[in-house]
Amino acid sequence: MQTDLIEDIKVSLDQTLGQLRGPAVVDVLKVQQAIIRAVHQFMFERGLVQLMPVMLSPITDPLNHGVVDAAISYAGGRWSLTKSMIFHKQLALLNPELESLYIVSPNVRLEFADRAFTGRHLFEFTQVDFEFWDKDGAFVRAFMEDLLNYVFWAVNRDLPETVAKYRPEGLPAFGPLEVFRTQELEAQYGPDYEHLKSKEAAAPFWLLNHRREFYDKEDPANPGTYLNYDLIWPEGFGEGLSGAERENEYHQILKRMDETGASKEAFTHYLEVARQQLLPLSAGAGFGVERMARYICRIKDINDVTPFCRRPGMPALF
Repeated sequence: MQTDLIEDIKVSLDQTLGQLRGPAVVDVLKVQQAIIRAVHQFMFERGLVQLMPVMLSPITDPLNHGVVDAAISYAGGRWSLTKSMIFHKQLALLNPELESLYIVSPNVRLEFADRAFTGRHLFEFTQVDFEFWDKDGAFVRAFMEDLLNYVFWAVNRDLPETVAKYRPEGLPAFGPLEVFRTQELEAQYGPDYEHLKSKEAAAPFWLLNHRREFYDKEDPANPGTYLNYDLIWPEGFGEGLSGAERENEYHQILKRMDETGASKEAFTHYLEVARQQLLPLSAGAGFGVERMARYICRIKDINDVTPFCRRPGMPALF
């Protein structure tokens, strides 16, 4: 048994060293650096204020699927590692001087092992989050299209030789992206609609109306329709961004929490802010930096985008 354990450790170490020394690692790191640098410049020019990330909080994104709970006891309470800063974005906009913000936010989502080899999931990643006071989904989607074009232009400018290795044609500029509804694609392609449409698409596209977290706004004029949106990368790379208009009315938040099974006790203070009618109207989104770099560099497995293994449900040495 001891010999087997030593051999397993040796194999794991060899694999880890191979990943650290992989030929594409430095290219991908440079691309990620260029993405973040371009994001900061774009946000500054558009007047968004940078909010520093919150890594521990009594509340965090409940997500619409199960993960291992990453929580600790501290200062007489229960704190979770941040899965996303969705609630902090909303609460920060309580300040009347703040109309828009963004965060370059580390996220920890301890996914189960069934997502280890999807090619798209890490248990730790970096997200660029942004939120706007009193804006709607159409505004956010147009903003993201502008941001996407700016980032691609900047990466082309700053890393022409690196881009040429993976995309000899260069990173394209896009016009307004096509918009689809979840139900339409599901009827056309079946349950694997997102992946199949992504594989055949030549450009990113928007996918609207998912039934998911309680904070995604339900259309008051069309119950059962949700004012949310995902940006889907083409070439089979799948979801790259998720966003929505936000529920801010107390009774509607309670209704949606009942529908999704979210814990009211965990969100006691957040609900009190909503009960006092203080939550602002807002809309926003967040995109994964690693997923964007994966698309740019045409990396098959997102675990190869990071030098340190962050494959869901799998052990790692470092």
